[in-house]
Amino acid sequence: MSSEFLVDVFELARRAAAVEGTLALAAAARLRNGLRHAEGALTFRLQGLHDARGRPAAVLTLRGTLPLVCDRCLQPLDMALDHEATFFFVRSETELAELPVGDEPEEPLVGSRHFDVLALVEDEAILCQPISPRHAQCSPVSSQQQRVERSDSPFAVLTRLRHAR
Repeated sequence: MSSEFLVDVFELARRAAAVEGTLALAAAARLRNGLRHAEGALTFRLQGLHDARGRPAAVLTLRGTLPLVCDRCLQPLDMALDHEATFFFVRSETELAELPVGDEPEEPLVGSRHFDVLALVEDEAILCQPISPRHAQCSPVSSQQQRVERSDSPFAVLTRLRHAR
């Protein structure tokens, strides 16, 4: 892991600084598990700031392409990723646990002086993946395939056996 992507998020917010880079899909083991292949990369930018409530925060922007497989037709599906998420940072797990559950658009994270930006990028990319990726114009299973599936179902076989007596 590159030390340039281990940052002090509190200092990043204080200075309103940014960290930019790329995450190779091949280097993202957890993300790679759900992908068709590991070629390519995601670009990211983590921009430090203080939110409207004065908390140290950051906006993460992700861009790239996730090579998925369509659940309907099992063909390649390249999902364009253009994602932005806002986080605010707390100093400890205790402080995080004391936060009320709310409907805020910002997500709380435990910050540190050695915050792993690449792990955050990978986490967000995983969360962006659809549960069941499908092409927008993917045709459903053909009627011929449906007939074959229906005729080979256990219930169809039982029906044929019952009528064969």
